[in-house]
Amino acid sequence: MASPENEGPPLPYVAQRPTVNPVLPVPDMLEAIEFYRRLGFEVEPFDDGYAWVRAWGWEFFRLAFVPSLEPGASAASAYVHVTDADEWHVAMTAAAGDVVVVVVVGGVVDQPWGMREFAVADPAGNVVRFGRTL
Repeated sequence: MASPENEGPPLPYVAQRPTVNPVLPVPDMLEAIEFYRRLGFEVEPFDDGYAWVRAWGWEFFRLAFVPSLEPGASAASAYVHVTDADEWHVAMTAAAGDVVVVVVVGGVVDQPWGMREFAVADPAGNVVRFGRTL
């Protein structure tokens, strides 16, 4: 009998690598849109309650208006795998310019779990990490 970790999941086979796009809750959609645009992303609102966060045609995550969410109270997060975390940190800092919009949850760090990463927290409290495998 095979051990559970060697068995495939009881899900249909996926022929191509799936794409997963987290939906981050925000209590103020306009503030969230401005925040992510200041970091250098393209943000395309669908309506007053939903938006896509993209760059170079790639969708990174989505924003959903949740009026009952207290600012800074979200526990949602997303992880963006990049080829160079340092380059992303520099680019996002430069895009933000003199406006303090980024809450950095630490600098670019080599983590014990084998990733070089940094994180930002948006005004809703969502944490987005950017990193690469060491």
